[in-house]
Amino acid sequence: MFPSLITPAQDFEQQLGACINSMCQDGATGQILVFERMSGMLHVRHIDRTDLVDTDIDGYEMVVFDGGNTSGDCWKHIFFPRQREHYFVYEA
Repeated sequence: MFPSLITPAQDFEQQLGACINSMCQDGATGQILVFERMSGMLHVRHIDRTDLVDTDIDGYEMVVFDGGNTSGDCWKHIFFPRQREHYFVYEA
């Protein structure tokens, strides 16, 4: 029997959930930025993690988690919702 494979869409959803969870932990620092196209221009704004849970993420061109914690860890996780692509960067 072959092991079950995780599809790119499932991986995207799991990683998005992990980022939201990380931003909810005690000692979490950082912010979530969303990029939206309005009238042909790309606009960026801060969004609260609780607002992101109740939002259709497909309406954004890009979502950036600029995260970390009070211990000094820093990371970025960039999501492209329409393509179901994401990239993680850990800053040592």
